Amino acid sequence: MKRVSVLTALFALSTAQAMAQQALPGTVVAPDADHDAQRVVVMDGTFRPSAYFPNRGAGYFTIRNDDSVDHLLKGISSPLCQNVVAHHTNQQQTDGANDLFTHLALPHDSTMIFPRSGYHMMCMGIRQMPAAGSKVPFTFDILNGGSITVSFTVTAPDELTHD
Repeated sequence: MKRVSVLTALFALSTAQAMAQQALPGTVVAPDADHDAQRVVVMDGTFRPSAYFPNRGAGYFTIRNDDSVDHLLKGISSPLCQNVVAHHTNQQQTDGANDLFTHLALPHDSTMIFPRSGYHMMCMGIRQMPAAGSKVPFTFDILNGGSITVSFTVTAPDELTHD
């Protein structure tokens, strides 16, 4: 009796796997979007209003791709910002740098840190600056992976940086 149930289970499993792998010729089977979104994690988000520009602020965060496949960040948005661009503290600003977060490769099994002293995001066109200690939502759109919304903690402006 055990042999029959084991054989039946193996047949059912192999049939299910074969059906899952079938696709029309020339098509690519996309990974499950819910799975992918859970495998990309954004953490340690902080947002700092600019000490010099009343309508902008900087965001710092870590993004981790725990998946076994590469993903692509195709944008960051927030109701606080008219637009979000990338910025580097110590390098000349270019259009290519501005668009970094609209086509950023997230290699599999990797962690990328966007710190205060390197590339980070700039929130432009702020109408009402949030208070220190409050939370601001930012949405990260992942190609074929849905979106991830996380809250960034607002900190006080820092006069030592010129963001």
